[in-house]
Amino acid sequence: MNSSLMNQMILIFGLIAVGYIANKTGILNEDANRCFSSFLLKIALPSTIVNSAIGQGNASRSQVLLAVLAAVGVFTLIPLISWGIASIFHWNATWQLMLDYSNLGFMGFPLIRSLYGEENMFYAAIFMMVFNIHIFTVGVLILKSGSKRDETDRVEENKYGKFLNPGIISSLLAFVILIFQIPVPDSLAGIVSSLGAVTTPLALVVIGSQLALVDLVKCLTRWELYIMCFLKLILYPMVVYMLLMVLVGPGLVTSIATILVGLPVAGNVTMLCSEYGGDVSLAAQGTGIAILISGITIPAMLSLIG
Repeated sequence: MNSSLMNQMILIFGLIAVGYIANKTGILNEDANRCFSSFLLKIALPSTIVNSAIGQGNASRSQVLLAVLAAVGVFTLIPLISWGIASIFHWNATWQLMLDYSNLGFMGFPLIRSLYGEENMFYAAIFMMVFNIHIFTVGVLILKSGSKRDETDRVEENKYGKFLNPGIISSLLAFVILIFQIPVPDSLAGIVSSLGAVTTPLALVVIGSQLALVDLVKCLTRWELYIMCFLKLILYPMVVYMLLMVLVGPGLVTSIATILVGLPVAGNVTMLCSEYGGDVSLAAQGTGIAILISGITIPAMLSLIG
């Protein structure tokens, strides 16, 4: 494992540990987790999405189109596979989301930046945009279909529209900025960048705080979580890599797509479960154990794809 990757893994585990300790010592609690999750989903993460499109004017339209097609293909294929697997194992909506969505924003961006440089970050940015459009539409609908929340909550949410939320709005705005290469004033870009910078540390701290509320012994002895990790961290990236090698060929799109698919469960899954009535405990367990196992699978994946 090279030093930059090792440092990134230490940073991720360190921030999760801070959240875990903060919860165990009473600094954070379940109400705080819910409030911070809402802030991340509605303000910080949308800022990250928009910021990923700012300053990417050097990307050609053909590169953008290829990356968009690859991202759309990935987020079409994987949910179909996950739906079939969830049906076989009789898994609920939270299991599906854990299989579907990887930690692009909190782990993917820093990892791609360290491996391929700032000049190739627009590939990860495009995947992030498609990811957010998908998770805030299909992902939210999957959760709502299996939500335990009552009808009053559902009616209240419908006042704001099923599909109009900050994640989708920011993703569409980012697409427009990227495709039409719209310049953004430095002062506004600075505000967006500053808000987006909050996302990674706060999200990982919240994940750690939520992890403190679950039974870790039960987590480590739950065999289904190991099946989920095998599928997500090993099988899915192998499938994506082989398909893109045939359809696109070797190159940055194939390598970056494979890396992003092979990352642990997205922090957004836990936050969405908190916001839309999913199984927060299961999501925190899945996120925690996937991050632990990814310390082995990520370096192995990087060595295989070169």
